[in-house]
Amino acid sequence: MDETQRKEFIRQTFNTVASGYDRPALRFFPESAAHLVDQLQLAGHEHVLDVATGTGAVALTLAHCLPEGQVTGIDMSDGMLRQAAGKATERGLGNVVFQAMDMTDLSFPPDRFHCATAAFALFFVADMEACLRGIVDRLKPGGQVLVCGFSEASFAPNIDLFLARIERYGVEVPPLSWKRLSDEGLNHALLSAAGLEQIRVARRDLSYPLPDADGWWDVLWYAGFRGLLSQLSEPDLARFRAEHLAEIAALDRGQGIPLHVEVLYAQGRKPG
Repeated sequence: MDETQRKEFIRQTFNTVASGYDRPALRFFPESAAHLVDQLQLAGHEHVLDVATGTGAVALTLAHCLPEGQVTGIDMSDGMLRQAAGKATERGLGNVVFQAMDMTDLSFPPDRFHCATAAFALFFVADMEACLRGIVDRLKPGGQVLVCGFSEASFAPNIDLFLARIERYGVEVPPLSWKRLSDEGLNHALLSAAGLEQIRVARRDLSYPLPDADGWWDVLWYAGFRGLLSQLSEPDLARFRAEHLAEIAALDRGQGIPLHVEVLYAQGRKPG
């Protein structure tokens, strides 16, 4: 598929999973958001751009830390944005706005934001450097960027079992997107190529056990892997689920299903 088709596929996938994106099995999203915001050390007056905001895990956490500031969250998934806006309303947050926008085609003027964040986002973009440069262009001189993604070993061995089994069903598995930014060197190189300075990359282990194999299914069904599962027919999907969850259940050694999640946080500043 060409780039336009690929973006539409991603948009539709995240529209489909939006209603379940905040399930407890995927709590690494809000937990990683809290760590991300802590590293920014904001004063409270800043205007922050949250790229690919999803259901607002980072944006809403930021809003609580900016009593005199504002957060602008963008995403190309309308379904995700509806979830984010609903949570902002429920929490009475008036300093966060959400709008539909492609992170590779930002409509904001240059030098508008004090800070920009991109959680589990840049690796979906074909040209990550160009995308990040576009984000940096919207920062004021001296503004900071913080992006995060998964480490190489995240989700193993669960994900290895999943990929091996779904390939046996004739589903072609593309390279995993997050692997493009899955170690410190890759992150440092990207931020440097985008013109950022004072770069540092930190790693944090956010692993936790899932109560049962159904929790792992939530991770698959309500995140980016839905696109692969949607290629199965209804009978094949039911058979696949039964077979795969049986092998996942075998990973339980009396403490639940292990979910290994390591997050890399890459931070830098725009010169000036």
